[in-house]
Amino acid sequence: AAMSLDGSTEELRELREQPIDPQAEQEIIDSIEEVYFSNDSFDMVQHELEKLPPELNLQELEEYRDKLKRQQAAVSKKVADLILEKQPAYVKELERVTALQTNLQLAAVICTNARRQLSVAKEGFTEASLGLLANQRRRQLLTGLLKSLRTIKTLQRTDVRLSEMLEEEDYPGAIQLCLECQKAASTFKHYSCISELNSKLQDTLEQIEEQLDVALSKTCKHFDVSHYTKVQLAYTLLGKTQTAMDQLHMHFTQAIHNTVFQVVLGYVELCAGNADTKFQKMQYKDLCTHITLDSYIPCLTDLCKALWEVMLSYYRTMQWHEEHGKQENTPTPGNFVSRETIRSKKKSDYNLSKTNAPILTNTTLNVIRLVGKYMQMMNILKPIAFDVIHCVSQLFDYYLYAVYTFFGRNDMYESSGLGLISSRLRTTLNRIQESLIDMNAGIHGPAEDRKEKVPSPHLSQMVVLTNSGTLYGLAQRVVATESLVFLAEQFESLQSHLDTMMPAAKKPFLQQFYSQTVSTASELRKPIYWIVAAKAIDYEQMLLMMAGVKWDIREIMSQHNVYVDVLLKEFEQFNKRLGDVSRHVRIPLPVSNVLWEHCIRLANRTLVEGYANVKKCSNEGRALMQLDFQQFLMKLEKLTDLRPIPDKEFVETYIKAYYLTENDMEQFIKNHREYSMKQLANLVNVCLGSHINKKARQKLLAAIDDIDRPKR
Repeated sequence: AAMSLDGSTEELRELREQPIDPQAEQEIIDSIEEVYFSNDSFDMVQHELEKLPPELNLQELEEYRDKLKRQQAAVSKKVADLILEKQPAYVKELERVTALQTNLQLAAVICTNARRQLSVAKEGFTEASLGLLANQRRRQLLTGLLKSLRTIKTLQRTDVRLSEMLEEEDYPGAIQLCLECQKAASTFKHYSCISELNSKLQDTLEQIEEQLDVALSKTCKHFDVSHYTKVQLAYTLLGKTQTAMDQLHMHFTQAIHNTVFQVVLGYVELCAGNADTKFQKMQYKDLCTHITLDSYIPCLTDLCKALWEVMLSYYRTMQWHEEHGKQENTPTPGNFVSRETIRSKKKSDYNLSKTNAPILTNTTLNVIRLVGKYMQMMNILKPIAFDVIHCVSQLFDYYLYAVYTFFGRNDMYESSGLGLISSRLRTTLNRIQESLIDMNAGIHGPAEDRKEKVPSPHLSQMVVLTNSGTLYGLAQRVVATESLVFLAEQFESLQSHLDTMMPAAKKPFLQQFYSQTVSTASELRKPIYWIVAAKAIDYEQMLLMMAGVKWDIREIMSQHNVYVDVLLKEFEQFNKRLGDVSRHVRIPLPVSNVLWEHCIRLANRTLVEGYANVKKCSNEGRALMQLDFQQFLMKLEKLTDLRPIPDKEFVETYIKAYYLTENDMEQFIKNHREYSMKQLANLVNVCLGSHINKKARQKLLAAIDDIDRPKR
């Protein structure tokens, strides 16, 4: 190949060395037909033959042949020039191809060797290493299993150790061990052998408790500090310190009884001269009658000695608890309730440190007793059951009317606009007054009219309801009202029983009694406690202070007005007085909620009334009103848990009405009938002010006058 390449090169070089004019050469090449330069393959011989004329001329053919030869020579020379020009690059590229071929052969050898080495590594290293890892994992599993088995074995042998500890009277250690074993057993509960052990441990724990109780009883006669400390520690581990105290109390009682019985029994048997078993079955009181005069003093002496031992043990027990009680909250035999302080409480709950026992009066108890007697009569004398129930209803009616008359009657209800007495309650009170109360007591009238009537009740002069220091007799009001509510609850529980005794024709009477009278008892809370709320806070002072505030200011204020602080101080004082009263009489949460609700409602309505008294007010002044009210709300929420704050929207809506337009104000007047005519008129006169003409103002004021405004 190299020789042929060299030969071709020589030929090309000869062609290039032939002298020819480059321009003439280019002209010869240009004269070649374009068909020879096309990519399409075609038959050159056929092409030239087709070009021959029908009649051939030898001279012309030779000339044409010479022309073709010149063209061929020019093209060959041109090609030779190009080949020689590119020959170095061709040689260089050929060398690169040869080198690449050599490298590929070398890479093939390396890959072959690598595959062989990897195969050796797989057989000699990977399989062996994975085998080691598998064995290691198996070893770890077996080690864990062995540990579990050892633990289970230890658990199985625990009962032996527990028995030893109980013999040594190491009760805390035994309980600790038992609890730890229970914890461990719960870890291995998936093993079937452990489930049986769990129940066994529980039985052991109960057995320990029984032995603990026996050990505790021994301290009643022979107190030993170390022994008693162990017992108490054991009960602490069990979380049954209170149980220990209860048991100890019982054991001391039993120890006293057994001790004195045995002493007296010994003397009785000694006096009788025999050990008759009948004495052992006697009561202690009867046994004492068999003591003779001669043995009385010795018996009494021995009794005192025996009781002294018990009392000594009791005294030492008390000492032990007093010493340990200084360090921890441990109950003592004299006080079986743990001394815990109440860390968190509701602000509105004045019922702390007192039980939730019902609030009762002697009257309540007497009424309940009478009802019980009436029910016995109904069981025996069923034909008069209706008459008896009628009398029972009159008894309740009179009680309810008396509580209302003493503590709830007030002429200010209607003007408050708070709807304190519902129409149902008012109807009930009117019915009781007309049917049961003799309003003309002492005046002689028709006997028939007064046959079933009783005099109007009168409150004792000892009950003072005008003292601000006692919140206007709040304690007495609470006792009276809540005892009535309790009585109503008792009547509710008796309804089904009374219903079974009533004749079918008279059952509507019973239903009416419950729906219109018994169920209204709790409604008396509102009017009764409203009187306290109306007097507890000085709302008039607040109105006077608000009247002195300048509301037509021209700049936004960042500080609220003083009347807010004064009002909040009044609420703080009210809160303190409630706390003082609650130290004497429990104030249930519903009662405190009603009191707070009344006070807040009255305060909010006083605020609106104060704002309605304003003669001139700017936008900045109305913003100051909002600031004052927000400050009041923020501080008030820290005093009470009552949510939402009653009548909060009542104030906010009124303040926001300042920004209403004429059309919106007309709609506001129609939709908000809870505001008084004066309050709405103030919105028209002060808020709209100069923004509307006189005719429009008169129209709005007329709309206010035309509205029939029921109180909310």
